[in-house]
Amino acid sequence: MIETQRALKTSLTLADMGSFFIEGQRKHVEHTAIPHIGPQTINDGAMYVRYMIPAERKFDLPIVLVHGGTHTGMTWETTPDGHEGWDTMLVAAGFVVYNIDQPYRGHSGFNGGIFNAVREGAVSVESLPPLGVGGEELAHKFARGGNRFPFDHLTQYVAQLVPDFYTPIAVSRGRPGECDPRVLKAMQALLERIGPAILLTHSQGGEVGWLTALQARDRVCAIAAVEPGVGCEVLDRADFPDIPVYVMWGDNLAPAGVLTRAQMEACKELAAQRRNITVDYLPDAGIFGNGHMLMMEDNNRELLDRIIAWLRSVG
Repeated sequence: MIETQRALKTSLTLADMGSFFIEGQRKHVEHTAIPHIGPQTINDGAMYVRYMIPAERKFDLPIVLVHGGTHTGMTWETTPDGHEGWDTMLVAAGFVVYNIDQPYRGHSGFNGGIFNAVREGAVSVESLPPLGVGGEELAHKFARGGNRFPFDHLTQYVAQLVPDFYTPIAVSRGRPGECDPRVLKAMQALLERIGPAILLTHSQGGEVGWLTALQARDRVCAIAAVEPGVGCEVLDRADFPDIPVYVMWGDNLAPAGVLTRAQMEACKELAAQRRNITVDYLPDAGIFGNGHMLMMEDNNRELLDRIIAWLRSVG
């Protein structure tokens, strides 16, 4: 029995669980804040992966969970108000689950030597990468006026937000949903290690899924994208693989911004032309009040059941 912040509604019997790092590169760091240890050779850009394998597998393909900007794999774990998250729900349903922290965030550390180099005057302050941070205001923006986000546990949610070195760059380029390209090599290495898989992505992780499918065509068998930060236009490329794709959107989408009603409508139009694309706009199904953080809102189990039902329908 695995317990979280409060008792899970499902008990888990696991064949195995653990974690590992994949990819990264050896990098020599001259500047440290601990003089007596001297320069260090680090593993820069490695990606943290936690996995759970149920004792009884009911699906042949594993699922890789890909979080969004300023977040980590905690997105999919216990919700801020202590309810069960999608990762353990998926394991209980019989999936092998791999939950990542994208490189340079969360467990996937970064090369911090640049900060010491700036302090010591070895390089200019302009060399520092921009740093995105999120807090309570971001949570309100993500809720989009819906009533399902656990605002009574807001500090729990804010505590899981982490510095993000790439989102400010993406925003400056006019593509706020763009992914950090450094994650793509690690994703390919992960799929080479675990074999063909399904990707379940969220927000900025949406483009990670699209581009991984393009680069690892024989390894991505299906994608379920929850409010992708980069819309479905990638799916219309002639070289995008012919795989099942499911896109879920909540309501109160804005006319302009990162996640827009126009993106959702464009996905719908494409789905009308392509048999392997399914768009699930929750208000069309009579489900209201959801914002951007669908996996941690009060109907998260109902929403995941919709994704699992789609996976069963496409085999």
